[in-house]
Amino acid sequence: MIPMGQIEKMRIQAYTDATGTTAVGEAYTFQVNPASYNYKYQLEQVEEKAPGSSGSPLKYYRQLPNEWEFEILIDGTGVVKNASALDISLIGKSQTLKVEDEVEKLKSIVLDYHGDIHRNQYLKISWGERQFFKGTLVSLDLNYKLFKPDGSPLRVIAKLRLKEWVDPEQRIREEDASSPDITHQRTYSESDRFDLMVNKIYNTPDYYLDVAKANNLDSFRKIRVGRKINFPPLK
Repeated sequence: MIPMGQIEKMRIQAYTDATGTTAVGEAYTFQVNPASYNYKYQLEQVEEKAPGSSGSPLKYYRQLPNEWEFEILIDGTGVVKNASALDISLIGKSQTLKVEDEVEKLKSIVLDYHGDIHRNQYLKISWGERQFFKGTLVSLDLNYKLFKPDGSPLRVIAKLRLKEWVDPEQRIREEDASSPDITHQRTYSESDRFDLMVNKIYNTPDYYLDVAKANNLDSFRKIRVGRKINFPPLK
């Protein structure tokens, strides 16, 4: 429970497993919530080019893991204080943060190699009760901005890029629901069209004759409502 008037801070929690059940250490809490972030969706497409043709339309192949970019301000000048809903000013007296220690704390969360899983740790980004992103680190850029006379850093802007991950159970459910490499069965309804059903399973209607043959259909235009249609794996 967050105290009344207290602004909730974004946090990064590390996990050893892709299900996000075994946490590693304490979460890293942002000193200041980011002013913006960037969510990147990526699609992979292939070109089906016929021999002798100069070009052809791109065809959807799959969706690549999404990426998320954001920045973390680490400030040791003493001008940043805890803000609240009743006092949103960030200027004022506060306990001075040691920037180098804070950078090491962040690196231990996002960069550490975990021997048990033979990879860097899984990360969950949350803001209050809301989960923003689940991913693993792609890159961390540290931009040092201000310094003490002895060269010690006073302010760092850390830019992180994460690649999304899906826990194994969810991935299996999604693959079972959509993969053309396993047998599917659908019940034919009055609103169905055979070629559209084939297209939904294989991402192309080109296999309608093969599916009709596999189901011993005399005609794919006259299919009895309620009939079970099997969609076999691609070979």
